Amino acid sequence: MENIENKAEARIILRQKAEELLQKKQSIASSKLSEVETLKLIHELEVHQIELEMQKEELMLAKEQAEIATQKYTELYDFAPAGYFTLTNSGKVVELNLAGSQLLRKQRSNLLNSQFGFFISDDTKSIFNNFLDTVFTKDVKECCEVKLFLEDGFLINAYLTGILSESKDQALITVVDITELKVTELALRQSEERYRELLNNLDVGIILHDKDSKVIFSNPKASKLIGLSKEKIIEKQAYNPVWKFINEDYKSLPIENYPVNQIINSKKGLKNFIIGIKKPDITSIKWLLLNGFPVLNNDLEISEVVISFIEITELKKLEIELTKAKEQAESANKAKSSFLTNMSHEIRTPLNGIIGFTDLLMKTNLDKNQTEYMNTVNESATILIEIINNILDFSKIESGKLELNIEEINIFKLSHHVIEIFKYHAGLNNVNLILNIDQNVPHYVFADSIRLKQILVNLIGNALKFTKAGSVTLDISCDFKSGDENKCYFNFSVSDTGIGIKEQNQEKIFHSFIQEDSSITRKFGGTGLGLAISNQLLALMESKLELNSKYGHGSKFFFTIELEKSDHYDVPNSIENDSVTENNRISSKDVAHKNILVVEDNKINMLLVRTLLKSILPDSTIFEASDGKMAIQMYKKQKLDLILMDIQMPHKNGYETTAEIKHLKKYNKIPIIALTAGIMLGEKEKCLESGMDDYVSKPIVRCKLEEVLYKWLKKESQNENN
Repeated sequence: MENIENKAEARIILRQKAEELLQKKQSIASSKLSEVETLKLIHELEVHQIELEMQKEELMLAKEQAEIATQKYTELYDFAPAGYFTLTNSGKVVELNLAGSQLLRKQRSNLLNSQFGFFISDDTKSIFNNFLDTVFTKDVKECCEVKLFLEDGFLINAYLTGILSESKDQALITVVDITELKVTELALRQSEERYRELLNNLDVGIILHDKDSKVIFSNPKASKLIGLSKEKIIEKQAYNPVWKFINEDYKSLPIENYPVNQIINSKKGLKNFIIGIKKPDITSIKWLLLNGFPVLNNDLEISEVVISFIEITELKKLEIELTKAKEQAESANKAKSSFLTNMSHEIRTPLNGIIGFTDLLMKTNLDKNQTEYMNTVNESATILIEIINNILDFSKIESGKLELNIEEINIFKLSHHVIEIFKYHAGLNNVNLILNIDQNVPHYVFADSIRLKQILVNLIGNALKFTKAGSVTLDISCDFKSGDENKCYFNFSVSDTGIGIKEQNQEKIFHSFIQEDSSITRKFGGTGLGLAISNQLLALMESKLELNSKYGHGSKFFFTIELEKSDHYDVPNSIENDSVTENNRISSKDVAHKNILVVEDNKINMLLVRTLLKSILPDSTIFEASDGKMAIQMYKKQKLDLILMDIQMPHKNGYETTAEIKHLKKYNKIPIIALTAGIMLGEKEKCLESGMDDYVSKPIVRCKLEEVLYKWLKKESQNENN
């Protein structure tokens, strides 16, 4: 713009100078000029000539720039992405660009002076006519959408924009092909319709909140679940008092913990959130399982929150019923455990007397028949104890409370000890009891010796029970694990030449309380728990019991367990025995003249314990108490060295009595040893946690009692000497 103004000013100046020169020329013509004036005038003419030549060059340059600009404009006009048309008020095309001709698929020359309306579809022709009239009559920018028919019946959607030219006699029309846009728009509209139809027919409640938690959309299922119409839900805040949210503990849910507020505050989704909804006019609670997520914009700010939910009222009721059933089951399980504990105590207490006194009686001078009778009584009581132990073991395994106690064990010693247990019984029945151990079997491994021994005893006991003649063989072999020399697979098998097991019965013998057939139970006895317990114990060792049997030709039970070798160094027997003897040697003064209190409510057990104590510690003084109260009184009166404390007693049990003694001012930290007929899981731990120092289970075995007495009385003597 500035260049144009400068050029206009230059022309005016040149015109003025030309007029001045003309006047001077006329003046010169009318008057004579001096030579100086003539030279001056010639100089000025030469200067003006140079200026004119320079102006000419500028005009030539301006012309070139104008031609370049015109060329660029023409190119832009022709190759613009939109079609440009110049129309008369009758719709005749007087000018168009190349893009316009390409849009209509015609040569530009063929379109000039043609009617643009010829290409308008019949259904949109009225729209185009109104559009063109408005542009010419109202002199405003106007827009419309029409359909254009092209060659071969091809139809496109076009968007027209029109405005009057400066001369007001022509309309400048822009035409844009929006066919793809309309297709996309239609697809989007159809998608939105499907989406809306889906939301409206979805069997899940959907609620859409804005960033301030206001409800902006809800589907019919949400209205049904919440119990409010769509109109009532829309525009309500999530914490509107029309409804009340409650927690699973039936307490009101704080506003900040409302699902939508949690999502807004954390900008994170919420999964499987259980919430109760309660309306003032309804007493029942409707329970919902809710999920939600935030919709973030480009600035990672929440724009919307989507909440979906389903009703789980019936599931909640079922959960409540299941919880009650679980509590009842747990209560029943506790009652069962309590019952088993009590039954264990009640049965083992008299058995303690039977086994203890028959054992003492067999050590006296008896004739052959009396010894045989006492052996029978003692063996029967021992079998009964084993049955009780099996039932209790089964209860512990069933409740999942049995754990393995892994320690270093001597496989050779354990297997020989198992064979020794049955050696006498096998001899009576003329059955050969054989032990085979491969040479490559390590002596020491890490395992649960008690449970492994229990499995082998069970298998050999069963084999002997069902073998009239022939042999029972325990085979132990070992396969080393490749890549790990410390791990090896131990193979145990117990085979017999007994009656065997029918093929159709081989599976069910591993089930609890089931034997091959009812005649077996009557003929051979047993609870049917032995194999089931063995298999469950092996499951804890990641193994299982397997069977090969042919009816009438014997059976073979076998299993494989992975054990870790121990680096234990074998000590020669003579050195080991000397060491054991030295460790167990107790001088007579260590245990002489000890005062021992026995707290026991059963007279037979009291007599047995007193008898055993007199045989183990003949110089000891024994005090007796039949319940906890008497025990406390006796403790206050006498200076005691050790207390043997029964657990289940009237008035005050062993736990309570121990705790009360330990809180007495006179308490001098004497050892308190538990005597209990209960062997349930945790019994020993419970005794130790209550303050007792050790544990002896009934039936009382003399060697075990002797070991515990020596252990604690020796400590007491050492403490006194120190």
